[in-house]
Amino acid sequence: MKTRLFTFVAALSLFACNSSQGPEYTTPAEFGPVSFYPAVIKSDTDVTVEVPVTSEYGFSRVDIVYMLDDDSSDVKVASPRVFPSAEITSFTYSGKIPKQKGGRKVTFQVRAITFYNVAAYSQVRSYTVPEDEEEEGGTQPE
Repeated sequence: MKTRLFTFVAALSLFACNSSQGPEYTTPAEFGPVSFYPAVIKSDTDVTVEVPVTSEYGFSRVDIVYMLDDDSSDVKVASPRVFPSAEITSFTYSGKIPKQKGGRKVTFQVRAITFYNVAAYSQVRSYTVPEDEEEEGGTQPE
């Protein structure tokens, strides 16, 4: 009995010492094209962001990471979606960036963190909220 117990403990120790991790620890999520609306952005409306996201290893969190006026020292996170298990492997994420003052440039990416803690980011997109509410909307240059 002691020999079997010792063999079992030794086998578990070898498995625990295996420093090679599988692809689930290195494979990031993949994104489709990022879209956002409304087409005419105003200072009194939120902006909705949508993007298809896929990860064969599931998700732990998907959210929007954004900054204002290219200030990378003040990055904000919006609309987090948290997953309790790795069951969902593909879906279309939809989140909102809160309304911003006129004249602000908003640069954003969607971030997906897999269930094995691998972060990935979508393409960078941006828009500018117009100064004057009566002007013909914000821009979607990128």
